[in-house]
Amino acid sequence: VAMKYLKEFKPQALSNTVWAYATAGAPHAKLFEKVANHVLSYDSLDEFKPQELSNTVWAYATAGVRHPKLLEKVANHIVDSDSLVRFYPQAISNIVWAYATANVPHPKLFEKVANLIVESDSLDRFTHQELSNTVWAFATAGVRHPKLFQQVASAAIQRKEELNSQNVANLLWSYATMGVVDKQLFLSFVSTAETLIDSYTNQGLANIAWAYAVADVDAPTLFNAH
Repeated sequence: VAMKYLKEFKPQALSNTVWAYATAGAPHAKLFEKVANHVLSYDSLDEFKPQELSNTVWAYATAGVRHPKLLEKVANHIVDSDSLVRFYPQAISNIVWAYATANVPHPKLFEKVANLIVESDSLDRFTHQELSNTVWAFATAGVRHPKLFQQVASAAIQRKEELNSQNVANLLWSYATMGVVDKQLFLSFVSTAETLIDSYTNQGLANIAWAYAVADVDAPTLFNAH
């Protein structure tokens, strides 16, 4: 049904459609291809609200449906416009997560996102999940931004009790991967990581052990906890 009436869909309907399929874990390759081509046919993406842009790229990354041209068009729109200031933290985090997950590099988009976060000093509006996902995305994409990582480290230390095991593993892995050895961050998270020791996946435990080794931070109580 969606494919039959796709040309009549407005931005919200297009975004909601792929978001729903991705969330349900039921990607439909032909549908996603048609939606992408329809979005590409727009001369401008000004009709799309920030949440609709975020949900769209998140859906393609989550569904594992590659369409670099679509992601490039969305990224170029965000970079060339002033729309990013209207994105909520979740949308900002989801966008960089989507590009990193889809392995579609766009350094200018990441730089604009990082600069906005740093200049607006808005990390208090980010949830613990959004903090972790944001630095994970930058590390996965291999995009360096020292000031962003410095601010996220400070925010994460203040709110470390909010983070779950996956958040902690991804956060520490991100800093180690980017070679950002923030001793205060790693030392502050020893007790938190230890408290969560029974809830890590094997990969999570491996990532934390590797991160502490790279950071050269001694954490005997953590590694003797399991």
